[in-house]
Amino acid sequence: MSTPLLRRFSFLERITHWVVGVTFVVLLLSGLAFAYPSLFWLTTFLGGGAAARVLHPQIGALFGVGIVVMFVLWIRDMFLDARDREWLGAIRHYVAHDSEKVPPAGKYNAGQKLFFWVQSLLGIVFVASGLVLWFPEYFSAGLLNTARLLHYAATLGGGLFLIVHVYLGTVAYPGTARGMIDGKVTPAWARLHHPRWSGDRVDH
Repeated sequence: MSTPLLRRFSFLERITHWVVGVTFVVLLLSGLAFAYPSLFWLTTFLGGGAAARVLHPQIGALFGVGIVVMFVLWIRDMFLDARDREWLGAIRHYVAHDSEKVPPAGKYNAGQKLFFWVQSLLGIVFVASGLVLWFPEYFSAGLLNTARLLHYAATLGGGLFLIVHVYLGTVAYPGTARGMIDGKVTPAWARLHHPRWSGDRVDH
């Protein structure tokens, strides 16, 4: 008899997450191709340089829609409370996998909540600066230069956070990524990482 699983994410949440993730990776790679001639070969995945320059802002628009949907779906659960501040105070124990010294987390721990806010801010900067660069004829040279700088900084920042996000969800804490694949996690995983959330949420 198989162990009942806990439903962690809905279908809409998972689709939104993957739309944002995949579009960001495509934007990151094509943006790097535009910025560094040695990486221009990456544009072949989008049909070549000319096609990539047309598709890049359009994919950026889809990314922006995904960010808005993600924000609406998750904002209610992302405000930090007193227990989250206690969790942050014990983050060194979390990193060391010393779970007994880590205050119990709810559905999202404080680190995930901070990640949500940082990524939301980077997403706003990313999309706003991208819109300026998409329609350069409507903006001054000074604003365009500022937009380029912000776009580049947000891209690099988002890229670094993406690497950390993938590492934590796969290598560092096995079983986490499954929640974004079929929407479910094991009770043992939930009790270990999010004991205040697990409760009796069992799917048969």
